[in-house]
Amino acid sequence: MTLQNVEASQNAASGLSLIIQGKTYQWPHQYITGAQIRNLAGISPDALLYLGLIDPFDDVVIENANEINLARPGIEQFYIKELLELRFENATYKWVGPFITEIELRELLSIGEENEIWLKVPVPFDDELVSGVKRVDLTRPGLEHFYVKKRIVSIRINYKEYEIRKGVHTVTELKGLADVKLSDELDQLIEHRLMALDDSASVIISGGEQFFAHVRDGSSS
Repeated sequence: MTLQNVEASQNAASGLSLIIQGKTYQWPHQYITGAQIRNLAGISPDALLYLGLIDPFDDVVIENANEINLARPGIEQFYIKELLELRFENATYKWVGPFITEIELRELLSIGEENEIWLKVPVPFDDELVSGVKRVDLTRPGLEHFYVKKRIVSIRINYKEYEIRKGVHTVTELKGLADVKLSDELDQLIEHRLMALDDSASVIISGGEQFFAHVRDGSSS
């Protein structure tokens, strides 16, 4: 009997090994399904089951109906990623992994670039803008609650409404938006008073700001 046949006979007698969540199990058959792996290790149906592969290959999600050959060289290793919940507006969503980024939230929740994503924070703290590479920890106590704010807002220049992106804009940009002559002066209505804006100045736009342009007369209103 060859060494290969001896090993096959030993495997048939004792079963084939597999590792699930770091624990070794024995299985009496050459093949095992995703459903059988879940039953063997008592894995929740809500958890995602993965087969670990050697780099540079990506680990593979194992569905209940998938069959895995346990007789291949080495011991197959499986692990799970728990699905965590988060709230958006009035609905609950599930996400794999402890963290989620702005890009992942936009994809999961179908949020367009015209909206900002905000994380609700308990009072007395301010809510947080989720942007760039910032990651939100979904493992903290309670469900993280997200909502959106429009990124495009309206302002008024000489009583006419214009749409503009929230954030910092130069006075020159605002003049260009309303086709105001560069030689004209632009004033901003602040607490019922008109304040003249320097041409080199910038303005923080949050939405609802009012501006008035007029021929420059050399004096402030």
